[in-house]
Amino acid sequence: MPGYNKGANAERELIRLFWGKGFAIARTAGSGKNALPMPDLIMLGKGRSIVIEAKAWRSKYLTIRSEQMEELFKWRDVGGAEVFVAWKYPNKGWFFIQPQDFVKNTHYSISFQKAQEKAVPVDVLFGGQQVLSRV
Repeated sequence: MPGYNKGANAERELIRLFWGKGFAIARTAGSGKNALPMPDLIMLGKGRSIVIEAKAWRSKYLTIRSEQMEELFKWRDVGGAEVFVAWKYPNKGWFFIQPQDFVKNTHYSISFQKAQEKAVPVDVLFGGQQVLSRV
């Protein structure tokens, strides 16, 4: 299961990253295989709650199944959580993308180029800076 290990390792990397910045963070076991909506990661801290779908993928496009995105929206609607898709691109690092930056057809997709343009800087997620404007 090389794909599973790659994804699980990426999720663990995010756990260490955010825990080190003062967030409580948990990886939900069986996300995507549970009858209830489950994001990959749930983060709490600094007055925020954030849910993340994490992907480690080398491609020109990232596609998220509609069902997965809808599960994140459920957490937003029921729990008031902020929603991000974290895309780890090899040798480029993490890109934190908001759902509204994806194109919705049958599924949700975004090009790597657009992800780079629209990604929320990790320091904003940490609370270290604010986004002044998004052009």
